[in-house]
Amino acid sequence: MDQKARVATFNVVNGIDIDVVDFTFPTDTPETAGRWHKSTLARLYLDKLMGEKLERVLYLDADILAVGNVDPLFDVDLNGKAIGAVNDYLIAFPDKIGRLERELGLDPGAGYFNAGVFLMDCAAIRAGGFFETARSLLRSGQCFASNDQDILNIAFRGMWQRLDNRWNVQTGIMPYIRNAVLLHFTGRRKPWDFSVQAGQSAYAEIYSNMLSKTPWSGFVSQRSAIRKAADYLLALGKRAGAMNRSQQLKAHFGASEIPRAERNPGSENSGSHVFHTRGADAWRAFFNRYSHIVLVANSEALDPQRMRTEFPGDTLFVFFNKVYKVLDDSFPGHAILVARSGMMGANIVHRREVDEVLKFFTSDKFLGVLNIRTAPEEHFSPVGAFNGATVMYSDLETLISEHYPPDKIPTSGFALVAWMRELQLTPKIVLAGFSGKRSERWKVFDVHDWTFERTFFRLLARRGIITSAEHATPSRFDLLTRHFPDAKSEEIQAAINDALSTRLDHALALIDGLVSLTKWQRALDQAFRKARPKTRKQRALDREKKQAS
Repeated sequence: MDQKARVATFNVVNGIDIDVVDFTFPTDTPETAGRWHKSTLARLYLDKLMGEKLERVLYLDADILAVGNVDPLFDVDLNGKAIGAVNDYLIAFPDKIGRLERELGLDPGAGYFNAGVFLMDCAAIRAGGFFETARSLLRSGQCFASNDQDILNIAFRGMWQRLDNRWNVQTGIMPYIRNAVLLHFTGRRKPWDFSVQAGQSAYAEIYSNMLSKTPWSGFVSQRSAIRKAADYLLALGKRAGAMNRSQQLKAHFGASEIPRAERNPGSENSGSHVFHTRGADAWRAFFNRYSHIVLVANSEALDPQRMRTEFPGDTLFVFFNKVYKVLDDSFPGHAILVARSGMMGANIVHRREVDEVLKFFTSDKFLGVLNIRTAPEEHFSPVGAFNGATVMYSDLETLISEHYPPDKIPTSGFALVAWMRELQLTPKIVLAGFSGKRSERWKVFDVHDWTFERTFFRLLARRGIITSAEHATPSRFDLLTRHFPDAKSEEIQAAINDALSTRLDHALALIDGLVSLTKWQRALDQAFRKARPKTRKQRALDREKKQAS
């Protein structure tokens, strides 16, 4: 299958629209200087590929990795300039950038942009003839050390708007940009190479994981353990040999290097080379700062207004995934958002709901996102996928595998309660809205063992480990004990079991009748389900089954 056919298939499967444009260089196009491939010059002809209806176009080099949402970039004010771009990392070295400005005839202090990412105002591009100027410079016979990047800086002199560094985080500055959206592998070795640029193995693994979900998964060379060790040693050597250079980059682009746990998210015990989490002692210190920890379910049983006033100011509120079900404005208290992982990464990430959820947490008391996984098939999402929010990670797979029915998966609320119990925290743990009941608005999915979880919570409440509105009132068992104070608990439990058995038999008889009555409706539903396009999760499961066979 040729590349165009692969792209066409990829479009259909993912519901997107990628066009492959045939391009041939004019015969008078010169060769590039240095290590750059001639294909880099193709961007000098972008104006010839822009349709009349286009308003803005974002150009990205082939060695760009998007780890966040680029939509906000299209709304950036360019202040009447033709393009928006990010300063090249050389801006951190005044002597070098000054010499470059003089060589290219740029105004002192004008800056020098990296041409791997730039946003174009199409109307200004058409009116200004900037790319035609660039092509004339290319054909002039002049020698430019950085080829068309130098040329573009000359052509757009005074007509480019500086963008925030997160829109083009180049190799040398990756450790210093906390809210990266577009990672740019500007070094000689790329993430698809057998050996990656020093210190960039974590980002290369993210690149490889993303590419593995496409028809081009074989494009990445797999690195052996020996190769990874060699790259690590090489990175250490380069850091030691370029200490002064690193200090200058650090001073210009960031006050301090990103902590390891934030730069490489995930689990220390999962065997991953990308993800790292806090230890138990660090988590205890984190949670024990608060008097109460309130776990907030996305449920109709929750009273959000009462919840805000019921607890003291040093309470930590823990929200889960789709908080728009229970919040209608920004939450003012201390809070974290639990983002549950699935096969495709954090659910709010692969469903593209990050911005929709985070808009409810604009207070400076918001501590960040806690991405959790509870099963081997669940995967963390990288820091950049959460659009600039602080991200924490907790791998609960081992804990849950030993304490949950194997044919079901736990709810996020259960996983958090089990984990906090394991940590033996000092704050009072409160469950808010944990009804476990189906309603007209919200479904209760059968992938969870609700009976097991309700029993677990009930036992914790009886031991005083958790509290909730549901458990504040006497249970049926407690009420029966009051009526029959002389009865043994076994006698009361036997009577309860007998009553439940009779009611269950009656319920099953009714359910059998409903199954018979809805036979044709269920057949129609199955037919519609088969006709619908498969979800990304279903396609991923199909690929896994195919690979396993």
